[in-house]
Amino acid sequence: MTESLRRLAVVSCASLLLVACGASEEYLARLAEVERTIPVCASDAECEAKWSAARSWVIANADFTLRTDSDTRIDTLNADSTRSGTAVQVDRVEGQNGEFQIVVDVECFAAYGCPSELDMRLDFNRTINAVQ
Repeated sequence: MTESLRRLAVVSCASLLLVACGASEEYLARLAEVERTIPVCASDAECEAKWSAARSWVIANADFTLRTDSDTRIDTLNADSTRSGTAVQVDRVEGQNGEFQIVVDVECFAAYGCPSELDMRLDFNRTINAVQ
């Protein structure tokens, strides 16, 4: 291998490592934002309003119909042999001091890809946190 090809290979590998580290740091920062912005509710009225907004968000953003719709879980069907897309699950989890967290999970069941799961989780958190 000539010196110029060797130098090109080293620079290319270093560039790939830097890009991978940058993406990893960005991913971790976005994940931290998702965790930091998990919606919380305390009163019955606040929880009902946010839970209703969560249901509406799931219906508008999931590619599957609701499978479970209770006071503690909203869940869509998952992929089958004829359909693919984005499935969503939302849980109302009891936290500290009588508060509840409203936690979303998004999963992609599509060979061609789905919207960013982190972007969808952030959108969910922002949407539900905006409910008064």
